[in-house]
Amino acid sequence: MEVASSRASRAADIKLITAATVGVLLVGGMIAGMIWLATSGGGEDQRICGQLNAGSAVGIRQTLDNGGPVFTTGGAGCGFYLALLDGDIVAYKARQEDAGCTLRLKRDHWECGDKVLADDELEQYPVSIESVDGNDAVFVDLRPESFTSTT
Repeated sequence: MEVASSRASRAADIKLITAATVGVLLVGGMIAGMIWLATSGGGEDQRICGQLNAGSAVGIRQTLDNGGPVFTTGGAGCGFYLALLDGDIVAYKARQEDAGCTLRLKRDHWECGDKVLADDELEQYPVSIESVDGNDAVFVDLRPESFTSTT
């Protein structure tokens, strides 16, 4: 009789261990799937950057007066250069879509691929100065034009 009860107990233990193993594997698979979904960008076409508060207008102007342009990352590949153009703060797109290349600052000029570009040839993000808690802040709108325009 002890042998029969031992076999029944062992069969129940095997079922419990099997069920627990399957459960752990399923939960692990769901976690891995959620991580994959959260980290997969879906390609460059699905990347949408938002409006970024780049910082204090006074601080940015001082930085640019003392040694700009300055590269700033907007996250998710939405980098840009803050610079002064005719006394105004501008944000040049790091990725120049029309030229099909990535913008690089070379001492006193801009290069994009093997081309030298003038300031007025560079694609820009819209820049605005807005009041935040009583201080002027520089906002750069990193969204694509199709996202920001209304019809």
